[in-house]
Amino acid sequence: MSQDYTLPEEESSPINIERILSAAKRRFLFFLIPFVAVLAASVAVILILPPLYTSFGTILVETQQISTDLIESTVNSDPDQRIRMIEQRVMTRENLLRIIDKYNVYGNDRQYMTVSELVFRMQEEIGIEVITSSLGGSRRGDTTIAFMVAFNHENPQIATDVANELVTLFLSENVRTRTERASEATAFLSDEADKVRRLLTQVESEIVAYKQKYKDALPEHLGLRQSMLERSEGEIRDLRRDLRALEEDKRYLQIELTSARSGITASGGEQSELARNLSTLKDNLVESSTRLTDSHPNIIALKKRIAAMEKQVEEESTAALAAASQEQTAASGVYNPVVEKLQIRISATDDKIAETRRQISATTQKIADLEAIILEIPQVERGLTGLDRTYSDLLDKLNSLESKQAQAQLSQNLEEEKKAERFVLLEPPIVPTEPVSPDRKKILGIGGFLAFALGVACVFLIELIDRRIHSASELEAVLKHPPIVSIPYIHTKKENVQHRMKVGIYFLIPIAIFALLLLAVHFFYIPLDDLFYRAWVAIDRLLVAL
Repeated sequence: MSQDYTLPEEESSPINIERILSAAKRRFLFFLIPFVAVLAASVAVILILPPLYTSFGTILVETQQISTDLIESTVNSDPDQRIRMIEQRVMTRENLLRIIDKYNVYGNDRQYMTVSELVFRMQEEIGIEVITSSLGGSRRGDTTIAFMVAFNHENPQIATDVANELVTLFLSENVRTRTERASEATAFLSDEADKVRRLLTQVESEIVAYKQKYKDALPEHLGLRQSMLERSEGEIRDLRRDLRALEEDKRYLQIELTSARSGITASGGEQSELARNLSTLKDNLVESSTRLTDSHPNIIALKKRIAAMEKQVEEESTAALAAASQEQTAASGVYNPVVEKLQIRISATDDKIAETRRQISATTQKIADLEAIILEIPQVERGLTGLDRTYSDLLDKLNSLESKQAQAQLSQNLEEEKKAERFVLLEPPIVPTEPVSPDRKKILGIGGFLAFALGVACVFLIELIDRRIHSASELEAVLKHPPIVSIPYIHTKKENVQHRMKVGIYFLIPIAIFALLLLAVHFFYIPLDDLFYRAWVAIDRLLVAL
C-alpha cells in the first residue's frame, strides 16, 4: 500500500530564502541589465534637462498711512482684484515683446517662434503668487498683505533682469492706475458740479422771469392785496353813502328851488325833516349790511321803511313841482336871488355826484382787479413752489457734489503724495544660485526605484517562464518523493575562471556606474568639493545637535 508524501515546503513558510538567493545568483544578469538601463536613462534625463532658475521679488501691500476717518480714498477696490487687474495690464503683448527684445530672453529661438508662441511662453514662465493673512480663521476673511512676482529662465541673470522689470512695471502701474482713478473721480465730480451750476443758473433765471411776469400776484403780496381789497371795499361803501347823500341833497335842493320859485316855504322844513330821516335810515341800512345778511329781519324792516319813506318823498316832490310850474308861468320874468343860489348849489352837487360816480367806478374796477389777482395767487404760488423746489433740490445736489469734489481732491492729493494704500518693494529679485528644476535628487531616486523594481520584475518573470529543475527541492516537488542522493554540480577549471570573471564584471559595473554618476554630478550639477563640504557641514551640525 502506498503512503502519501508531504513536502517539506508545504509545512514550512511559503518564502524560501534559499531558493530566492539561488534565483538571484542565476538571474543576476537579468536584474542588472534593466537596472542599469533604467538608471542610465534617469541619469540621461537629469543631464539632458536644462536647469531652470527662478528669480522673484516680494511686494508688500501697505495700507493707507492716514486714517480713513479723516480722508477716505476714492480707490476702494480689493487688493487682490487690483493685483489681478494690474497683472493683465502688465502682461500685454506689447510689454512682453518689449521685455523679450530688451533682455534677449529666448536668444536665437526668437527668430523661429511666432509672436503668439513667444507671448504664450513668456506668460507661462511668469508667476504671480498672492500672500494672504486669514482673519478669524476663515477663508472668507483672508486679506492680501503681499504678493510675489517671479520669472523662470535657464539663465539666472536673465531671470533676475526680467523679474526686476516686472516688479518695476507692477509698482509703476499701481501708482499710475490709482492716480488716474483718483483724477477721474475728481474730474467727474467737477463736471457734474458744473452741470448742476448751469441748471441752477437756468432755474434762477426762470424764477426771476416768473416773478417778473406775475409780479402783482406773488404769494408774499397776498396780505397786502387783501388789505388793499378791504380798504377799497370800505372806500366804495363810503363813496356810495356819499353818493346817496349827494343825491338826496340834490333832490332836496330841487324841492327848495321849486318852492322858492313858487314862494312856498312852509313845506320846506317838513321835507327837510323827512329827508334827514330817510338819510338816517339809509345810513343804518348800510351799517347793518356790514354785519347782517339780507334775510335778517332788521334788514328787511329797514328796507321796507326806506321804500315807504322814498315813495312819500317822491309824491310830495311831484306835487310841489307841479304847483311850482303853474305859478312859475305867472311869475316868470321876476328875478329871484334865492332861486339863482339854489341853482348854483344844484350844479355843484351834480358835479360832486359825477365825480363820486367816477370814483365808484374806478374803485369797483380796482376791487375786481384785486379779486382777480387774489384768485390768481394760488396758481402763481403753485408754479413758484415747483420752481423753488427744483432750485432747492439743485442747490442741495450742488452742495453734495462740491463736498464730494473736495473729498475727491483730498483723495487725489493723497494718491499723488503716496500716502494712500500702495505697493512697496519688500524684497527685490536677486540672482538665483540654485535651480528650481529639474529636481535631480527626486528624478534619481524615482529612477533608482524603478530600475530596482524593473530588475526584480524581470527576474521574477524569467523564473516563471523557466520550467527547468535547478535544485533537489525542485526535483522533490516534481517527483513527490525525496531523492536518494543529491550530487552537486562539479565546475571545471574553465567554468571557474569564467565565474571569477563574471564576479569581477559584476563588481566593476556598479563601480563604473557610481564613477559616472560622480562625474555627471561634478560637471553638470555641483562640483564634488562643494558637495563634500556641504555634506561635512551637515554632518558637523548633526553631531553638534546630538
